[in-house]
Amino acid sequence: MHFGQPFGDQEKRKVAVVIPLSNRSTFTVDEEISYKQLVHFLGKYDRYFVTPKSLDIDFPESRIRRFDDRYFGSIVAHTKLMLSAMFYDSFSDYEYILIHHLDALVFSDQLLKWCEEGFDYIGPPWIKCDATPWVEVSRVGNGGLSLRKIKSFLRVFDSDRHWVDPDEYWEGFCRAHPLPTQLLNLPRKFLKRLVYFNNVKHELAQWPFRTDGKGNEDYFWADEATRYYPPFNVAPFKVGLRFAFEVAPRLCYQMNNYQLPFGCHAWPRYDRAFWEPYLLK
Repeated sequence: MHFGQPFGDQEKRKVAVVIPLSNRSTFTVDEEISYKQLVHFLGKYDRYFVTPKSLDIDFPESRIRRFDDRYFGSIVAHTKLMLSAMFYDSFSDYEYILIHHLDALVFSDQLLKWCEEGFDYIGPPWIKCDATPWVEVSRVGNGGLSLRKIKSFLRVFDSDRHWVDPDEYWEGFCRAHPLPTQLLNLPRKFLKRLVYFNNVKHELAQWPFRTDGKGNEDYFWADEATRYYPPFNVAPFKVGLRFAFEVAPRLCYQMNNYQLPFGCHAWPRYDRAFWEPYLLK
């Protein structure tokens, strides 16, 4: 499914800025600040708002990509959209997309530079610190301000690798069920060997409903995509810090040799006072 040609010149076809919206038709004050910053620094790039089909909204200087209403209105709904092949295929005229939620900020035009780095996925790192004690390993990273390589994302969806190891699946099933149940479900043993019944699409269908706190879409791209497409190249932690901060920006600033990153995510939530000097007046 394609939505026509991009509206920028050949240089800009390298990347588009993609802004997911909720099902609201107005911006909050903080969202206005984020959008103003985005237009100021990245205004020359093709810009798309991602909205529900039913939302009555217009942005004369941007394009609007509309998707079914079921992909909006909740974190689970948004996760389903960002884990769908049709979303990335709709931007296949571009090599990269920059996902820019309206609680993100950018501070310069380094977008093409970051495209040239060649990573398939990069976003603000999750950091093991007092603000996020649930983070077990510091790594890239959050999807709220993230650069994504379209071709590599689509290759994950096209993977012919199993979701679960068929032998491990059947051994676990047998340990958990008596022999009569095993015999009754014997076809499962063989169906799990067929990729059609045991692939990335089955995992993605269940991903938003995980109960371990990792049901957001960015956990999949950061931690699991390489299992289906081993060349999938997630930026290392230190590089992610140069790209963007999220939690504990003062700590990130120190870890980044007191250099401001390209951008940040969730600036009103995590130490707003740190970011206020960098807001456009």
